[in-house]
Amino acid sequence: MLILKKIWRPVAALALLFVLIKKGPFQIEQIQFILSQQKVLFAGITLFFIQFILLSIRWSFFVHLLVPLKLKQAFKLTLIGQFFSFFIPGGVGGDVVKALELSRTQRINKSEALSTVLADRILGLFAMTMMAALFLMIEVYQQGDAKLHRFLVVSSVLLLGVTAGLYLAPTILKQLEFLFKDKKSFILIKLDKVISSFQLTFMAFRNRKLQTKNIAICIVIQLISIYFLYYIVQTLGLTPPPFLVFFSLCCFGFLASAIPITPAGIGVGQAAFYFLFSQFSHELGQATVTAVSVLQLFYLLFALVGGILFSIQPKKIKQAELQAESI
Repeated sequence: MLILKKIWRPVAALALLFVLIKKGPFQIEQIQFILSQQKVLFAGITLFFIQFILLSIRWSFFVHLLVPLKLKQAFKLTLIGQFFSFFIPGGVGGDVVKALELSRTQRINKSEALSTVLADRILGLFAMTMMAALFLMIEVYQQGDAKLHRFLVVSSVLLLGVTAGLYLAPTILKQLEFLFKDKKSFILIKLDKVISSFQLTFMAFRNRKLQTKNIAICIVIQLISIYFLYYIVQTLGLTPPPFLVFFSLCCFGFLASAIPITPAGIGVGQAAFYFLFSQFSHELGQATVTAVSVLQLFYLLFALVGGILFSIQPKKIKQAELQAESI
């Protein structure tokens, strides 16, 4: 059972890719063509280098609520986290490794370090959901495309659900903590750990200045990824839908990729993008699968840099620590 728990995610990723290849939307020839274009290689390396810097800055917003952190160190830990997102064959993600590394280098305990990556991930997803709903609303209002109505409904429900959760969860958790404060059990100890891990997220959500900065940088981060996908689709000779529609649907695709089913969203991302864009045409769905695959290859390139940085460190994280911090 332990071996199965460790390998099921990469196996699921490979199975999804196999299905996509057999069905047809995954075209290796298209990927080879895109990677042979020097402009694409230059654009990818430049854009994603900038994006990883911005991801480091966004995470540092939350770390700075607890301890100071230099951008250089945040960038290094972000790359290391990216490496483990690809190469840990189990439920432990790169975020956990990033948090453990932060607790080693700063005056911050492991729980506090984990709370920073939780805040970064959750509020990043909140901003992405908000952007999808807002841009779809604008496009539906301007164009009145019935095809987009259901996406608008789904994104609006998601946004309302996430917003309500972030507002109401602190009150609910406080009530649970009060009800069970005099009782001791393994479940309640776990609950207390979860409550403390999310406190920073709730505090940051209510910090308007921080949220404004978070949303602004999230827009730029998503623009980089989505512009790259848009550029790949155009390079393949297809005409993408209007950019606001393309942007909003890509946000849905990235939300699906963020679900911790497969390492780095491989397979899930391709399936999600094909489902979203094949509704316009099979060719467009095929092109977005190619674009997402190329994007993941560039992420893998930066992940390998993170792996090198991790390998030359004198002190390594032990497997027992990873298992202890995973939920």
